[in-house]
Amino acid sequence: MLTTIIRSGRSALEDAKVWTLSAGQMNHIESANKKMTVKIEKMENKQPVKVERPDHTISRKQIDPDALKVLYRLYRHGFKGYLVGGAVRDILLGKSPKDFDVVTDARPGQIKKLFANCFLIGRRFRLAHIRFKGGKIIEVATFRKEPDENEEIESEGTERNNTFGTPVSDAFRRDITINGLFYDISNFSIIDFVGGLKDIDRERICIIGDPHERYTEDPVRMWRVLRHAARLNFSIDEATASAVASHRHLLMQCSGARLFEELNKDLNSGFSSSLFQLFHDFGVMPCLFGKMGEFLEESPDAMARLIELLQVVDSASGSQKGLSPEVKYTLLFWPWAEYLFASVDSRGHDMVKLLNDAFLALDMSIVIPKSLRANIIQAACILDRMYAAMGTSRMRWSLKKRARYFDASIVFSIIEKAGVLPVKDPFEEIFREKYPSAAGRYQRRRFRKKTRTAQKV
Repeated sequence: MLTTIIRSGRSALEDAKVWTLSAGQMNHIESANKKMTVKIEKMENKQPVKVERPDHTISRKQIDPDALKVLYRLYRHGFKGYLVGGAVRDILLGKSPKDFDVVTDARPGQIKKLFANCFLIGRRFRLAHIRFKGGKIIEVATFRKEPDENEEIESEGTERNNTFGTPVSDAFRRDITINGLFYDISNFSIIDFVGGLKDIDRERICIIGDPHERYTEDPVRMWRVLRHAARLNFSIDEATASAVASHRHLLMQCSGARLFEELNKDLNSGFSSSLFQLFHDFGVMPCLFGKMGEFLEESPDAMARLIELLQVVDSASGSQKGLSPEVKYTLLFWPWAEYLFASVDSRGHDMVKLLNDAFLALDMSIVIPKSLRANIIQAACILDRMYAAMGTSRMRWSLKKRARYFDASIVFSIIEKAGVLPVKDPFEEIFREKYPSAAGRYQRRRFRKKTRTAQKV
């Protein structure tokens, strides 16, 4: 068999690493390189749409002052400084951006020299975090490009994120068109390489590039497509949407910890109910939540109930107090757990062990941390006892000593009252309302110790 040796040559340690490839693999790499070269040439020759300052609505008054400081300092030192992504999109849509991200042609080391308050993070691609008062961070990244196949082999499978590029290559690496817009601080113009302005006008979510290739490279892009459609109430481009149905199974191959991070973002976003409705419509639930997802797909009533509970979570996300992660996740799993409790006779069963075993058997792609999972199970079991008490008028008030009792009490209030009652213990308030004459909390009798005098007598 014909073999070819490829050496890294980057350092003595890396040079010692050798990869042996067959002739067929080499032909595949050469053809992929040719395709990549043609793709890059097309990108680099693409002329952007430029919208000058009088023709768009972005004003520097809408941009965070610290983000402006970063942009201006880069520009004054001869570097390009662009506001990018969600900030440009949100301002054009009349929303207030949460984050202001910057891209530049300055390398990470050069950025660090410009800002004393700069900290470099990341291993696969170095990012600069510029820190300001109040814990605010402006993230600055260097323009990136797609590495060729040889670079991937030489880096022994390192993530494809390590090569510096140009504004156009950086724009084409982004997920969706409306996030690929740049705001140039040098002349206050908007630069669009990917058709994002047109899609904002059409209120449409469209993946950048071929959906098949993009979803195969990173299946989480499907989640992001649905997320932005839910948050912005936009339609989804036909090719972008149809590819989700044929590639959704790839989500099961993603890191469970990464999927958990994505889920956390959405439960805190205020748009989780809309997103889960799209998960249901696109058949993604079983790919993420395993058997629980299958149960929700097969039970329209349970799915409708979950959407109602998530709507309460969304309405509470904007409040100052908010809901704890335990409450949110207990609500998320409650329609499934409620069905499980109803199908088992609790007498003679350890319900905590039963629910824990059922949880582990779900075969979810999302990995819930053990501590959070234990808290969800405890809260759900207490919630089951609360519903039993509402039917019998007898409540084991000793459950108040359990660590997750008050989480369960809040969940009970959300389920029954579609909100959190403004009292210390919402469940007790609801229980007393139904059973005003029911026995109170059990109090242990205290026996007075006998004094020595009394003992002598």
